[in-house]
Amino acid sequence: NQLINAYMRNGLDFYKEKDMDKAISELDKSTVLAAQTGNTEMESKTRSITSKIYAAKGNGLLKDEKLDDAKTAYDKAIELQGNNLDALYGLELVAKSKGDMESMMKYADMVVEYGSSNPKAADDVANAKSAASVTLLNEAAKALQNKDSQTAVTYINNSFKYADGDADAYFNLTVANIMSKNWDDAVAAANKALELKEGDKSGIYFQLGQALEGKGDTAGACDAYQKVTSGPNVESAKYQITQVLKCG
Repeated sequence: NQLINAYMRNGLDFYKEKDMDKAISELDKSTVLAAQTGNTEMESKTRSITSKIYAAKGNGLLKDEKLDDAKTAYDKAIELQGNNLDALYGLELVAKSKGDMESMMKYADMVVEYGSSNPKAADDVANAKSAASVTLLNEAAKALQNKDSQTAVTYINNSFKYADGDADAYFNLTVANIMSKNWDDAVAAANKALELKEGDKSGIYFQLGQALEGKGDTAGACDAYQKVTSGPNVESAKYQITQVLKCG
């Protein structure tokens, strides 16, 4: 038991000196010896400490943009302690940096799952949700620019798992659904954007008019276009009213 403690103290001393690899090496010796002697309490303790050090090592590597090395460190942390929130959040950020939205959401979901029942983990959960939401909305905007409307729809809808959407998010969802000819979904998104938007709503009303027109609701489209009173779509709205729909 004295040797187990000695290895552990050595590991912690190396950690204080920021020598992660030596710290891990000493702690591994402590963990192995604890397992061999049946000291389950110390084995659990040293595994937990080592997991935290791997996560800290991963954070440093991530800061230096060494994504693959950071992922390796975080994976080691998870092997030792599956609910290590720092490591899971780190893996979320690695996936984000690599543009892997599926993995990013997987790790964000794990942070939420393991952290939601722990009041002390509230900040971890909030950070994981925020990172996932913001990233998905940014990627959706890029998809729209590339005319990939279905990907944009998917990303925006997924973002709502992590944060309530604002008017801009629902506006982009309206545009994406119009591009995909999902008329009912476009109308629903536009109405939600109108509900959330403060100030001038002309841009949203124009998109709502487009969605209702696509749906075949001439009266509704006319009403929406008539509410476009400012911005770059005024003339287009007038054209739809007078020349296309011939609103009464």
